[in-house]
Amino acid sequence: MAGFGSLYVGVSGLRTSQDALNTTAHNIANVETEGFVRQQVIQGDKMYATIGYSAISAQQVGLGVQISDVRQVRDMFLDQEYRKEAGRSAFYQACYEASYETETFFQELEGATYQDALKDLWNSIAELSKTPESKVNKEYMVLKASEFLDRSASIYNSLSEYQDNLNQQVLEKVNRINELGQTIKYYNDKIAGIELGGVEEANDYRDARNLALDELAGLANISYTTDSQGYVTVKIEGSQFVNRDRVNEISVSTDVVTGFYTPIWKHEGNSEVFDLSTKISTELDSNVGSLKAIMLARGDRRANYSDIASLNQAVENGNMTSEDAAKKYEEETGYSVVMKMQAEFDQLVHGVVTMINDTLCMDNYQSADGPDAELFIRIGEPERYQKDANGNYLVDADGYYIEIEEDFKNYDTLYTTGNLMINPAVMANSGLLDFTTDTGATDYNMAQMLVEQWDAAFATLNPTEEGMMSFSTYYAGMTDSLSNLIYVYEGIADGQEAMANSTNSKRQQVMGVSSDEELTNMIRFQNAYNASSRYINVVDEMLEHLLNTLGV
Repeated sequence: MAGFGSLYVGVSGLRTSQDALNTTAHNIANVETEGFVRQQVIQGDKMYATIGYSAISAQQVGLGVQISDVRQVRDMFLDQEYRKEAGRSAFYQACYEASYETETFFQELEGATYQDALKDLWNSIAELSKTPESKVNKEYMVLKASEFLDRSASIYNSLSEYQDNLNQQVLEKVNRINELGQTIKYYNDKIAGIELGGVEEANDYRDARNLALDELAGLANISYTTDSQGYVTVKIEGSQFVNRDRVNEISVSTDVVTGFYTPIWKHEGNSEVFDLSTKISTELDSNVGSLKAIMLARGDRRANYSDIASLNQAVENGNMTSEDAAKKYEEETGYSVVMKMQAEFDQLVHGVVTMINDTLCMDNYQSADGPDAELFIRIGEPERYQKDANGNYLVDADGYYIEIEEDFKNYDTLYTTGNLMINPAVMANSGLLDFTTDTGATDYNMAQMLVEQWDAAFATLNPTEEGMMSFSTYYAGMTDSLSNLIYVYEGIADGQEAMANSTNSKRQQVMGVSSDEELTNMIRFQNAYNASSRYINVVDEMLEHLLNTLGV
């Protein structure tokens, strides 16, 4: 009854064409679905039945057609290239955004720029130099010094708050990475379970898993492999993250002083996930992933002028070369845009404060009235000079008051933004700002010295820079340096984004759904379906003729 066998051949054509139509419809329905990869139907012959043998070959009859595979059309090499470029793009985009946000703190502040606060303080000093004995001018200087300090504290606090914001982003991204790891593990198990029998491909699950890998690649530097059973194994920064059996989630340790989070691997003895001391370069693959970029931008502590001054001091004392100081600054501070600006900005505040205080207290020889009053005092250590147990000021062998020196290891002794306030005694009585000589005459020289030192060179921006700056040029140099950094990051971020988009376009050309192509396939499979239907009708008519008319 070979004729009835022909019916089964036709039925196989119907089933195969219908399944192909369903796959095509599935592609069209998901043309706008993110991460969907078009599926391609591969048709093949069914097994052949041998009905005899000739002198040179076996005589076989075909049993029809079947779908050999419904495969995803994607290029794994383009996937790897895209994910690496997307990770670099995310890294530099995060660097650019952090730099840009940092710059905003130096723009408008309560309706006035910080540059205005500096100019107002300078103007008050210039006015005071004309009539140092004027109570009005002294009170004006105290007022502008207070505004300068308030404005400085506001900016520094804003930088610190932004550090806390970045710190929260670190935790959020760590949590998201762990969620994606669990998602990949979930789809690993689903795919393996469905494809274990070798009958069906879990293509939609594969799409979801690949979408998770795409997102994960933007967060961290990943590498991955796929085994013969469809399991994807993922590493982050070279450490095992997802394997067949489990997800080694990233944990965080919390600094007891700053509250900053550090991602760690518990399964590797609490080792840190990222080596932030590594030079940032494409060759080392150390510029991949937004999480690392955010950690670098945040830094590991609150920076202040001592981060710069301690290195400069080491160079001056011959304990370090200028090249080593510059390298150490970059490694410990410069990689963090927030810490860099905290240190450089605080150096400006420290310079202004100590210049004014040192000038006001330059005549520190012991006198019956005690030492001259500072305009700015340290909150943690209000006294400028040492006292004995009875509260009397100590003097050295030459009769000069002994200062309580700044100690970089003792925050309370630092004239740093967070540890400064206007001397309450001077606020109450501006007359304590003493501009008189020992003979009681007005000391114009002291007032003029304040004016002259404003335009005198006092510091470089940091150990990596050359060229001393004055108070009148430092702030502009600092903000220009930040603007240049933003410009560089923006250029690199745009370039990396273009590369990632270009690679993704190539990916989409391979795996994306083309409506025109799918409609062509639909017509082709519909025609095949109709042809199989007509074939069955012809076989049916032939069998009816053989059975009813010929009586076979």
